[in-house]
Amino acid sequence: MKKFLLLTFSLILVFFYTFTSVSSDTLDDKQKQIDELEAKIDQLKSQAQTLSGQIAYYDGQIELNTLKISQTQTLISSITSKIALLERQLQKKSVILERQIVKSYKQGAINPLSIFLSSTDFGELLSRLKYTQIAQAQNRRIIHDTQYVQSNYDQQKTLIEESRKKLQIQQASLADLRDEKDNLLKQTKNDEATYQHQLEQARLELAAIQTALATANKEGPVKKGDPIALVGNSGYPSCSTGKHLHFEVRQNDTWTNAESYLRNITDKWGLSIGSGSWDWPIGGEIQITQRYGKTPYSYRYLYSGGIHTGIDMVSDNDVIRASADGTLYSSVQKCGSSDLKIKFIDHGSGLKTFYLHVQ
Repeated sequence: MKKFLLLTFSLILVFFYTFTSVSSDTLDDKQKQIDELEAKIDQLKSQAQTLSGQIAYYDGQIELNTLKISQTQTLISSITSKIALLERQLQKKSVILERQIVKSYKQGAINPLSIFLSSTDFGELLSRLKYTQIAQAQNRRIIHDTQYVQSNYDQQKTLIEESRKKLQIQQASLADLRDEKDNLLKQTKNDEATYQHQLEQARLELAAIQTALATANKEGPVKKGDPIALVGNSGYPSCSTGKHLHFEVRQNDTWTNAESYLRNITDKWGLSIGSGSWDWPIGGEIQITQRYGKTPYSYRYLYSGGIHTGIDMVSDNDVIRASADGTLYSSVQKCGSSDLKIKFIDHGSGLKTFYLHVQ
């Protein structure tokens, strides 16, 4: 019986090692492909100045995410097989342990004194004591083996849950990338000239803001809620497509998420936005036309890594008010062939708010 159990366990170990080795090799191969593709994508980043380069970059990202999904699926398959094997091992160990517990319980009344008194001679006494020690050692070994298998089983269950969550994130990321690529082709009509015009608009607007910071006219102190301008369409047609307010927050001359400063509201379309304490710069029924971060139009902002650096909004109320106390500045800058009017407030401690396209 012992030889049979030993042989069975050995075969299980051989299968487990072989399967694990094959799965590990497959995962290693996929990781090598991922590393090579990531290096290729790094090179493609510099080619985003052209539409074909940007499309190639998206294609590379899509291929990379597809490969990562395949890697995670292979890992999940490997873990699933390991769990099935461990479940069989655990079941066998549990049966053996149960038998040993029953056997030990039946022998529970036997103690060294009773063994001594019931032994007919010294040889029988030694033999029975030795048997008892062997049985106890065997019980400890079975318990240890069962605990080890249980621990390994628990670890694999945790790992597969983490891998499944990772897979969901990767699949969502892949869907986003495909949507971004489709949106790029839609917004540019797959036309290089249109793409270059959009990039130029973004560059001109950035240059206008940077120049305004250096040359703006100081108007003086303002308090929270003071009117500072009216929503307009300055910068049209070179740097604006219609009447709106572009509101932006910078901390130490670095873009930061303006949504985290503004109090939560629900806009006209039902969008819940804002997590801070500031009042919004315009009142009335606000409509958000473009949020901070990745948006359907933010691919053109190459200088910021493809994120929209502020919040675009419109409302039935054109009055723009200061979000917090500070010093107000104003500037008019050329943005292509158009004049872009800018207001910004220095709130101190490196914090500034910007208000673009004002009247």
